[in-house]
Amino acid sequence: MPKIIEPSQHYLTTFENEEIMLEEIEANSLLRGCQIDCRFGTRQLNEVKFENCVFLTDDFTNMEFLDVIFAKCDLSNCNFAESVFYRVKFDTCKLIGSSFFRTQLKNVELLDCLLNYGTFSESKMNAVAFKDGQLNESTLQDVKLTQVTFQGMELNAADFSDTNLKGIDLSSCYFEQINLDPTLAKGLSIRHDQATAIVAILGINIQ
Repeated sequence: MPKIIEPSQHYLTTFENEEIMLEEIEANSLLRGCQIDCRFGTRQLNEVKFENCVFLTDDFTNMEFLDVIFAKCDLSNCNFAESVFYRVKFDTCKLIGSSFFRTQLKNVELLDCLLNYGTFSESKMNAVAFKDGQLNESTLQDVKLTQVTFQGMELNAADFSDTNLKGIDLSSCYFEQINLDPTLAKGLSIRHDQATAIVAILGINIQ
């Protein structure tokens, strides 16, 4: 497991069951059961926790998330493209179909999250942990992986093409089909029963 620095949690203001504009959220804020909308967007969120919040906006492109926690939030089909995540945790969130295209993630945890049909292509990940969630049919093409772990993840039909998987351990994950480049899979760890899916990529038939 990578050593991940946890988000700082020093909340001075708490909002509950309110409708709040994204650009009005100040640092050190805890939001519970709120509806989050936006007028013109914001560039940065710093030391904020969203708990059971509903997001009426789906555009989070080119943002910086610093010491941010999303807990039990629905962020499906949100666009985080070209954003920066530093010390961020997604805990039991729905992120189905969300885009993390060309993002930078460092010290990020995604725990028990639904990430099916998501896009992480051309992203850079450093000290990132995916745990006990789903990445089925997600795209992780040409991703730079440094100290990244996949533990107990569903990865069926996930696409890792053009991604160097040296040092990656998928042995605790589930998949019947997966896409990767054999030339970039040297050093990848899998279970013996997962080998069939890898062999299929090579066009080899097991009799």
